[in-house]
Amino acid sequence: MVKTHSMRRKRFSWGRLATYVILVCSSFILLYPLFFMVAGSFTTIEQYYRTKVIPIPNRYDFTEYANVLRGGLTPAIRITLLRVLWYVILSLTVSLFGGYVFSRLRFPGRNFFFMFFLCGLMVPGILISLPTYVMLARWPLVGGNNIMGLGGHGFVNEWPSLFILGMVDVFAMFLVKQNYDMLPGEYEEAAVMDGAGLFTIIFRIYAPMLKPALTAVTIIVFVGIWNDYFYPLLLVSGNDSLMPIALKVQRLIYQFSVRGGVTYTPFPTLFAAATLMSVPPVAVYLTLQRYFVQGLVGVGLKG
Repeated sequence: MVKTHSMRRKRFSWGRLATYVILVCSSFILLYPLFFMVAGSFTTIEQYYRTKVIPIPNRYDFTEYANVLRGGLTPAIRITLLRVLWYVILSLTVSLFGGYVFSRLRFPGRNFFFMFFLCGLMVPGILISLPTYVMLARWPLVGGNNIMGLGGHGFVNEWPSLFILGMVDVFAMFLVKQNYDMLPGEYEEAAVMDGAGLFTIIFRIYAPMLKPALTAVTIIVFVGIWNDYFYPLLLVSGNDSLMPIALKVQRLIYQFSVRGGVTYTPFPTLFAAATLMSVPPVAVYLTLQRYFVQGLVGVGLKG
């Protein structure tokens, strides 16, 4: 019996060691590009072109970061943060009320309407890009358009086009609805008996218990809006002052590359721009990560 336990202990140790080795190697592979980018942003062009495996800067100043900010990244960060704030608040509010409606209320066609919303998740965004553009370009009485939506540019290259799309986040509503299903109805019954109204029940009773799910929604929406590139390219690429950070960084990379000409490309400056774009999503995720997995667990459970 002692020998058997020893053999099991030995096999388990080797398996755990192999797991750690695989995790360490995988982490190195995943973190190598990030470390390369950050270290490269502090090198000079000459140092970078002498790089073999990893850039090793001999200075740690923020010259390249200042060049990027002077290149017009600050307005892009501002407009992106405004979009993030708008869509996070909107997604949290809509998901709280929508999840409550589809989880707690009973009405004819509830399941049909819920499945109808979920069907929207199956449609690739690229398929609705052209109808979306036409809808915004032909919006009546906006941007020089007449009542028939003709004669002007509508909302194209105007600020509303960055804030009126995606006002109902179906995935966020689905995520919060599934977490509503896990909560017992006795909380609401007790609140109703105490005279609580709908807003009190949702924001003071359920919202604190849905904190993991709402945190997951916040992270997903934040990263999605921060990295949003395609629709700003489609809708506001002609207005430099309205470009969000993802589109602006791409334009800066192109401008710096063209400026470098055929002799060299200023990779340290490009790495600085990419690093500035990467910091906020990473910071938000690291701050809220302990709730993130808890919020996603509720998707597969129903109580």
